[in-house]
Amino acid sequence: MSRGMFAALGLVVYLSFPFNAFAWNDAGHMTVARIAWDALSVDERDAVVAVLKKHPHVDALLLKDRPDEANPDEWIFLRASVWADYVRPGKDFPRDDIPGHPLYKFHRGIWHYVNFPYEMGQHSDQLPVKSLPVETNILEQLDRSMEVLTGKASQDNGRVAGVTDDENRAVRLTWLFHLLGDLHQPFHAVALIDKNLFPDPPHGDQGGNKLAVRADANAKPKNLHWFWDEMFSTESQFDRVRQHAERLTHDPGLLPEQLPELQLHPTFREWAAESYAAAKIHGYQDGRLKLVLWDDFNAGRIPASDIPMLPSVALQQAQQLAQRRIAVAGHRLTMKLKEIIHAKQ
Repeated sequence: MSRGMFAALGLVVYLSFPFNAFAWNDAGHMTVARIAWDALSVDERDAVVAVLKKHPHVDALLLKDRPDEANPDEWIFLRASVWADYVRPGKDFPRDDIPGHPLYKFHRGIWHYVNFPYEMGQHSDQLPVKSLPVETNILEQLDRSMEVLTGKASQDNGRVAGVTDDENRAVRLTWLFHLLGDLHQPFHAVALIDKNLFPDPPHGDQGGNKLAVRADANAKPKNLHWFWDEMFSTESQFDRVRQHAERLTHDPGLLPEQLPELQLHPTFREWAAESYAAAKIHGYQDGRLKLVLWDDFNAGRIPASDIPMLPSVALQQAQQLAQRRIAVAGHRLTMKLKEIIHAKQ
C-alpha cells in the first residue's frame, strides 16, 4: 500500500519465531473481540458461542478467571481471542514434551506472523511479492481457518490429533479470532533485513524482537515488537475492555464509514500490506529509527540511555494508529463471523 493510500485512509497518524512472538496483549485482542460482540445480533452471538462451547479447552481456558459481572457466553467469546497465546509453552518447557501436553500441543508459533522483508530506508511502502521462507504463515492459516469454518475444506492439515470434528471447528474459530487480531499488529507482517546486524538468514530482526526502543527517558526499554504489543493499552480487566470497545466504536473518526480500508481492502493479504506499511512508516520511522540490538541492552553491554526514544509526536501518532488498527480488526472480525454463520445456514 502506497504512502498516498496511507494518507487517503487517514493513517498519517503515526514475528518472529515460534516461542517469542506475541501480538497485541490481552487488552488489544479482547477489545477486538468485544467490538465484534457488540456488532453481532443475539442470534449471531449464540451461533458463535455454540461452536466455541465445543472447544476442548472451554473449561480450562475459555471460562477461566471469569469475573462475576461477565456473562459466561460473553466471557467465552472474549477469551477466544487470547486462547492461542495461552497454549504457548514457556521457554523453559521441554520441547520434547509439547506433543503430549493437553494445552501446549495446540501451539503453532509460526501461524502467528508473516515476515515480509524490509530494508531500512527503502522508499517503497508496497508489500513485497514474497515473504521470507517458512513452512506456513498467518495468511495461509487465516485462509485455511475460513475454509474449515465455512465448510469449503474437507480436510485440515493443521488439526491436532485426537480432537473431534466439532472440537477442531472450535479450535479453528479461536485461531481465527486471534490471528485476525495478530495481522493488524504492524510487526506481525514485517522483518527488517540488515546483513550487518543480522548476518544469519532468514528472519532479520524477527518482527522487531531483536531491536530495543523506549517511549521516553523515564520509560523501561522494550524490544520493538513488545513495545507495539502494548501500544493500544495494558488494561485488560473486563470492565476496561468494555470501555475500550465503547470508546473506539463511538469515536467519530473510527466509525465504519470513516474507515475506507474496510471496503477497499477485503483480503488478508491486503490487511498484511496495511500492517507492513504501518511498520515501515511508524515502527521503523521510515528509516530514521536508531537501530540498537535488544540483546546488547539485555546483556548489559549498553545502558538504557543509549536506547532510542520515539519523539513525543511520533509516539502520539503511533498510539492513534494502534487504536485505528484495533477498531478495524474488530469490524473485520465481525464481517468474518457473519460470513461463517451465514455459510452454514
